[in-house]
Amino acid sequence: MSNDVLQDVQLWGATVPESQRIALVLNPIKNQADEAVAAVRRHVSAQGWDAPLIVETTAEDPGRGMTREALDKGATLVIAAGGDGTVRAVAEELLNHPKAQLAILPLGTGNLLARNLGLDVNDFDVALKAALQGPVEALDAQRIDVVLADRTEESHVGLVATGLGMDAEVMSETNETLKKFVGPAAYIATALSKIFGWRRHPVRLSVDEGAWDTEYVRTIMLANAGYIQGGIQYAPDVRLDDGQQQAVLLTPRSLSGWVLVAAKTVLRLRKNVPVVSYRRGVSITVRPFYPLAAQVDGDPIGQVTTLTSTVLPHALRVRVPLEEDRLAPGGPLGSKLPMDQIAGLPPVAEARRAGQRLSLQWRNARKNK
Repeated sequence: MSNDVLQDVQLWGATVPESQRIALVLNPIKNQADEAVAAVRRHVSAQGWDAPLIVETTAEDPGRGMTREALDKGATLVIAAGGDGTVRAVAEELLNHPKAQLAILPLGTGNLLARNLGLDVNDFDVALKAALQGPVEALDAQRIDVVLADRTEESHVGLVATGLGMDAEVMSETNETLKKFVGPAAYIATALSKIFGWRRHPVRLSVDEGAWDTEYVRTIMLANAGYIQGGIQYAPDVRLDDGQQQAVLLTPRSLSGWVLVAAKTVLRLRKNVPVVSYRRGVSITVRPFYPLAAQVDGDPIGQVTTLTSTVLPHALRVRVPLEEDRLAPGGPLGSKLPMDQIAGLPPVAEARRAGQRLSLQWRNARKNK
C-alpha cells in the first residue's frame, strides 16, 4: 500500500453484495446531518440497492443501541455518520458481530480514525465511495479498562488514541460552541493556555505486565494509530493493523521543551529528543500517583487512577478509500511535508536554541507587564 498507516492487511473485496443491507447510524445534531442523509440515499439508490435503514443517535445513547437495532434488522454494512464518539459507539457494537462492516461518514471536529485511514473528511461523495465501493480491511481496536477516582470501574473501546494528562484536559475544556465554528482550531486555543504550565505528573507504567517504571509526564498517549489532524505523526511506530500500540510520553517543562516536541512530531525529526519517549506493546497499564483526566479518541471519560489499554487485533472490518482517493494520513499537512524533505529541516540542537530564545522572550515579556 502507498502509506505507512495501513500495510499487510487482509482484504475481503471491494463491492457491496446485492443481498447486503446498508444502515446509517446518524448523529442528528452534527452540522450537515441532513446533507449526509440525502447523500447516502442518493449514492445507495444510484447503485440500485435497497434504501438504507436510517437510525439516529440520542444524548443517552451515542450509537450502540442503534447499531444493535440495525444489525437485528439484517444490516451488514453500518455507516457511522458523526464524530469520533459516534464511530466508537458503532465500532464497539460491531466487535460482537465480526461479519459486519464499518464505514465512516465524517461529521465531527476531529474525525481521527477517518483521517488515519486517508479519508477525505470534507467530501461526502468520496467518503461514500469508500463506504460503498472501497476495500475492507481488518483493523485493531483498543479495550480500555479504567478505575475512576470514585473507585468505580468502566470499560471503553478506543480506535485511535487514549490519553492521560494535558491532552485529556484540553479535550474536556475546549468550548463546544467554538468547535462548531472553527473546528479543530478550537483545541489549539485551549492547548496554548496549558503549554506554559510547569507541572509534570508522576505515573507508573507497565508494558505487557512487565516491570513498573516511574515517569514524570505532561501527557501520555496510548496510540493505536499514528496521526492526528494536520498530518502530525505523534506515534511513529504503530499501525492500525499491527497488533501493537505505542505509548507516547511527553515531558517538557518549558517552551523550549515544547519546541522540541513540535520538532519531533510536526516536523518528524528522526533524532531522539529528551522530552519525547516511547514504549510499545500489546497491553499497557498506567497508574498515576493521583487521579488524572483521561480521554478516549477525544472523548473525556473523567479522572482515573488506573488505565489499562489492550489491543484487540484485527477486531474490526472497516471500509477504506480506494487507492486513488486515499489522502496522506492525518490530513493535508502530511502531503505538504513529504519524507524526502524532512532531512533538510533544522536539527534538534537548533530547535532547542530557538525554543530557549522564545522562552526567554516570553519570560521578559511577563516581567515587563
